[in-house]
Amino acid sequence: MDDKPRIRNVIAQNVKKYRKLNNLTQEALAEAAEVSNTYIANIECGQSWISDKTAEKIAQALHIDEYLLFIPEEEESLNTSSIKERQKMIKYLKSREKELGLYVKDFFSEIFEKVLKEK
Repeated sequence: MDDKPRIRNVIAQNVKKYRKLNNLTQEALAEAAEVSNTYIANIECGQSWISDKTAEKIAQALHIDEYLLFIPEEEESLNTSSIKERQKMIKYLKSREKELGLYVKDFFSEIFEKVLKEK
């Protein structure tokens, strides 16, 4: 039995599902993954196969681990709510990136100062 059509359908469903969880259009995903809009549309329709490099780019753009693109929904170990929470956390951290960066810098500066004073 040829599993290729089934695998394409699994990838198609997952790309679409995670794209929607990230509130991305096909165009926005295509831009983030550095591929064409048509290619994303063809992947989501199960008409195009993806290479390992493209799967990696798409997964990065969707903020997920690459292997999640290949897991059928009925076998998926992560539930949708935990994925949504992860996406919210990523969005929040990105929105506060500068502030958090300064906080981490200050935190480690204080630790280094204490360590140096103790020596």
